[in-house]
Amino acid sequence: MRLSELPYYERWFIAGIVIGISVGLMALALYYLEVYALGRLVLLDVLHVNERGMTLHQYYASLPWLLLMPLVLVAAFPLSLFVALAMRTPEVGSDPAVKAYHRNARMRLEEAPAAIISSAITIGLGGSAGREGPASHAGAVISQWLSRIMNMSAEDRRRAVAIGLGAGIGTVFKSPFAGAILSAELLYRRDMEPEVIYPSLIASSIAYVIYGSVTGFSPILGLCSCPFNPLYLPLFAVLGLITGSMAMLYVRSLNYFSRLFRSLANPFVRAALGGALVGLLVILFPEDMGEGLSWVRSLMGGGQVVTLLPLVLALLLLPLSKVLATSLTLGSGAKGGVFAPGLDIGAFTGLAFGEALHFASPSLFREVGPFVVVGMLSTFGAASSAPVSSMLMTVEMSGSLALLPGEMIALAVAMIVFRGPTLLREQVESRARSPVHAGEYAIPVLRKVRVAEVPPRQLYVRQDARVSEALQVIASAGLLSLPVVDPLGRVLGIVNSVDLRQGRPEEPAMKYMRPEPGHVRPDSSLEEAINMMSRTNSRYAIVEDNGKFMGIVTLDDVVRAYEREASRYSGPQG
Repeated sequence: MRLSELPYYERWFIAGIVIGISVGLMALALYYLEVYALGRLVLLDVLHVNERGMTLHQYYASLPWLLLMPLVLVAAFPLSLFVALAMRTPEVGSDPAVKAYHRNARMRLEEAPAAIISSAITIGLGGSAGREGPASHAGAVISQWLSRIMNMSAEDRRRAVAIGLGAGIGTVFKSPFAGAILSAELLYRRDMEPEVIYPSLIASSIAYVIYGSVTGFSPILGLCSCPFNPLYLPLFAVLGLITGSMAMLYVRSLNYFSRLFRSLANPFVRAALGGALVGLLVILFPEDMGEGLSWVRSLMGGGQVVTLLPLVLALLLLPLSKVLATSLTLGSGAKGGVFAPGLDIGAFTGLAFGEALHFASPSLFREVGPFVVVGMLSTFGAASSAPVSSMLMTVEMSGSLALLPGEMIALAVAMIVFRGPTLLREQVESRARSPVHAGEYAIPVLRKVRVAEVPPRQLYVRQDARVSEALQVIASAGLLSLPVVDPLGRVLGIVNSVDLRQGRPEEPAMKYMRPEPGHVRPDSSLEEAINMMSRTNSRYAIVEDNGKFMGIVTLDDVVRAYEREASRYSGPQG
């Protein structure tokens, strides 16, 4: 019996283990390339700069070497961009995985090493970005590839993308439970994908065990023994107002600098300029280097802000500096993730808030740790529109279960404040808005509209076409196959590009023809057309009337017709 024929739980139990093993090994490769091959061998051993944290004394000792960071990043950022472009992966992070999920798109296997190598260069050499971006991207690619190797269905291959996405994030953050929920929650702004939770629990757990067996199982931010004080709840709500605003500033800053850098024609000049500016920032705020979570751990444990500036000014500017450093890093074209810097920004914001309270009343506010944790959660949760998994992630990363009531209050307030786009451009509002679920939610309108109203398009391969001509017609249509039509307008069958590529260009395309899979009529509803596409695993349906070919309707045609019809009933948008 094939894996795809097994029941849901048995099938995904096996597939989840396979995916988890692969994602765990991928996360280790990213860790060693970034931390050891680049961060330790280049920054620490050669430049004597520790991007993972330092005391104030070590900072002063390293200051002459930190002055070289602009030169290091001027070289690192274009190199990161070059690796990504050379491997045909212009975008790295969670967004490509979310996009592939909603569009049911195939991800190329080379995207995985491209994401890992290009991001390791950025983060390992001191750029401000997160390890979770390449981990989620590579995890999604590897999971989808494995699902094809295991001959899983098209629907399961799509699910595998989300499973790898969540497992990758959960593994590098050492938060497997949150990673499993992220795989379902990160796809939407106000919805979840329940069918991926069970396999994600398995994949995330296995990946975490493999990763933790080498890097350790302690929480990534250490154990926060912060007691909960109910009197803090109003203050956590106030902190939520601030972190919601910071989350909005962070997202808008990322978008602004991306647009700003695009005004420069040469992408490598953009990257070099971004590297120089970030290099100047890290001289003043070394906390801006790399992923930044080790600095957060130090600050939660009572460590100092390391800078040349006066402490009060440094506390106020540190969150803004991290926003700017990350925007310059990713906006200029260097590769990496956006989530870890979001956690840093929230932690630095909470630190400044907590220190202000401690200064006002040292006896009442003895520890700033609770505000660091709550600030971290509320900023990231609002910016990612993933409140449930954000809370779980913060608890797993810091062991701060006692602070959960305060975290919930701050996050709720932050999400009220937050406006505009989230960190992931490809997130859709809900399952009803996702193309892969269009048929489940749009049936009333789809039953009303007829195929003839679309109308069908005259896209087909002639009976006498050669292989080369057929391939050209199919490619220009943006599809994988097309019907073969004779001079009398009868459909003889279909040819697909996979079969045609096995032949010689001068051969008749008819030699590789397959039987017609089915058709709809001009008076069929768009619901029937969608069902036909689903049954034939195709992006179009053939339209025939009394045996005569009338054209084809594609999935994109159906979506446009649906939107046109739905707009007649939706009324003005307020």
